[in-house]
Amino acid sequence: MVRRITDLLFKPGRLATFRSSLEATSLREVALVVGAFTVTACVATYPLIFHLGDTLPSDLGDPLLNTWILAWDADRIRYGLQGLWDAPMFYPYVNTLAYSEHLLGVAVFTAPIQWVTGNPMIGYNAAFLASFVLAGSGMYLLTSSLTGSRVAGLVGGIAFAFLPYRADQSGHLQVLMYGWMPVALWALHRYFATGKRLALTGFAVAFLLQGFSNGYFFYFFAAAVLVVTTAEFATLVRSRSRVILELAVAALLMMAVTIPVLKGYLDARETQPLYRTRGEMVMYSADTLSYFHASPRLTVWGNVLPPGKPEGALFPGFGLLALAAFGLVTAFMRTQRGPRLGRVAVVYGVVGVVGFAFSLGPELTHGGTRLLESTPYDWFLGVVPGLDGLRVPSRWAVIVFLALTVLATLGARRLIDFFPKRVAMALCAVITTVFIVEGAHPVTLEPFIQRAIPQERAAYEWLRQQPAGAAIVFPIQPRDTIVNTMRYVYRTLEHRHPIVNGYSGFSTTLVQTLQRFQREFDEYGDVLRGLRKLGVRYVVVHEHRYQDTPWMRAADRSAVMTALRAESDQLVARHPFGSSSVFELRPWNEPTVDSPEDQGLTPVDLSTLELTASHESDRLQNALDGNVATRWTTDRPQAGDEWIEVVFEHPTDVAHVRLSMGSSLYDHPRQLVVEGSDDDGQTYTELYRGHGFPGFMLGLVHEPDSLPVDVGLPPNRSRILRFQQTGRTPSFYWSIHDLHLWTR
Repeated sequence: MVRRITDLLFKPGRLATFRSSLEATSLREVALVVGAFTVTACVATYPLIFHLGDTLPSDLGDPLLNTWILAWDADRIRYGLQGLWDAPMFYPYVNTLAYSEHLLGVAVFTAPIQWVTGNPMIGYNAAFLASFVLAGSGMYLLTSSLTGSRVAGLVGGIAFAFLPYRADQSGHLQVLMYGWMPVALWALHRYFATGKRLALTGFAVAFLLQGFSNGYFFYFFAAAVLVVTTAEFATLVRSRSRVILELAVAALLMMAVTIPVLKGYLDARETQPLYRTRGEMVMYSADTLSYFHASPRLTVWGNVLPPGKPEGALFPGFGLLALAAFGLVTAFMRTQRGPRLGRVAVVYGVVGVVGFAFSLGPELTHGGTRLLESTPYDWFLGVVPGLDGLRVPSRWAVIVFLALTVLATLGARRLIDFFPKRVAMALCAVITTVFIVEGAHPVTLEPFIQRAIPQERAAYEWLRQQPAGAAIVFPIQPRDTIVNTMRYVYRTLEHRHPIVNGYSGFSTTLVQTLQRFQREFDEYGDVLRGLRKLGVRYVVVHEHRYQDTPWMRAADRSAVMTALRAESDQLVARHPFGSSSVFELRPWNEPTVDSPEDQGLTPVDLSTLELTASHESDRLQNALDGNVATRWTTDRPQAGDEWIEVVFEHPTDVAHVRLSMGSSLYDHPRQLVVEGSDDDGQTYTELYRGHGFPGFMLGLVHEPDSLPVDVGLPPNRSRILRFQQTGRTPSFYWSIHDLHLWTR
């Protein structure tokens, strides 16, 4: 039996030679490899296999978010992906699924699990375990074919499946799903070796699944594919014109499949700034020493090697580095038994260099010291669409690990060539043990009760039976305490109402603003008016969750309910469920204000008119210069006695007023009164009275750069137009970045 296994593992093969079809023995071989990696994954993540339905590995942040995304995807797949992008969080924004990874490349496999079990966590955990199996089996396919050795393939599969990098990324399923890369490369090499279009199709499918599992990898893996394709094409002996045509057709078909997904992200960028600043990219770029920084979670090296910067624990393992170096050196040696490996070493050496260079991001640093202020990454940022939406350049390291693993298998192949079979097998066994030990880390399991605690369950059950309408859940959690927010998001799977709250790769200014105002209890009336204007129908309050919000005092927590109950004129009813309550809001019944452009109104040139103000009149020009970066401000908190007057040369029918607040997020007028006088200012007619907050919130959603508050006026003949701010707030000024008027 031992001899048979040895003969099977050491059965020689030819470099880059692939069968035209998969024979029965090959199917059994693949099944054995997949089965072996499945068992190994279950052992490595023990006891997860016994808690698939009630725990998540790592934490309840990103893993719970990805669980929810996979469940949402599964729900939408049942309806032909209808409404996929408008995920039920961050209401009233659209295309909110595009704020993070859509995970469709994972969901196509986990959706049936979701449908059968009805348990989103089983689907997530199945994908988590499958990420080990896919990485190991995929690398086995690639490296056993490149080296002609099943032993080398197993060495590569184990190295790639149990990278130390997984310890730092255990909460990011989309990063762990890197196993389609070797599958795609295996199919690509097979296509160039055999010319079979089925292999090219396999490459295209694997590439798309990789990109649809992690948008980062669309960019990163494309670079590796470009290097491999260039090398293969350079040595092609068949008709190059045919290959070019087939590759072009494949590329066009892949683009056609990608366009609907790309459109979802482009549409989202029209309403939200879904891009990263250069500072963020620099923060999450690799340092040259990051490849010797390790996650503290690693069992062996966690307390020995430094942890490095955020997302900078890129240590691949000394065993992998050593074997890769050995493979790179010995690949060019000729042996009597083994194939020539020099070309493979060069190709994947270049892949590794490319990955390393781009993982360093826009700046080159060594040990925290900046050596270059700009790198080629900066140039690519300017020419590659969407690259500015990727925050973490250090994840290019996955391409480095891919290359190192292939080079390491070349080293394993040379061990087989240099030593007797039994000795070579023993050496490879020791090496794979080193890989597993260096990548070992405890898997933290976070319990998550599928059903909410009784009072929350009762509230959500009631909400599930109510008419459609958006909801907001209090307390609104800051991003650094996301567990409650993810609970709210997860419960949308049950009650089926979109919520204003949300957690993702990006947030919204609206959520950040409401988080700030939830501590301003005297402004809750305005908050509810703003929510009603946006179409929010339900306010859910979990009083018991305030114990998880140390930034609110105990007295403040009780004040929340008092402030909400005081707004009885804005409420239909309150529905109590123990320490949870649902407030039903009255519909917004004030008329909407059409844009002045749609009404065909005429803009007023305010620079020719006389303007005065109760405060800081000399700054009024800042509100007339058309520059949203400058502003007029009272330079003191609103006290109710602030005003601005505009004097016209003759009585004028002013139809529309726009007060733009630019970057002054909270300086909207608490109470705005607009009056007109058709004489010398002795008598005034009230043209408008209302709260500024509803218009401010509408601006937050639709025009966040200028934050306009639009006011429509009835027909009038005003020679003097006066804006009065009659509300009070102890904290905020009244500011106007741009003032615009239109006449009929």
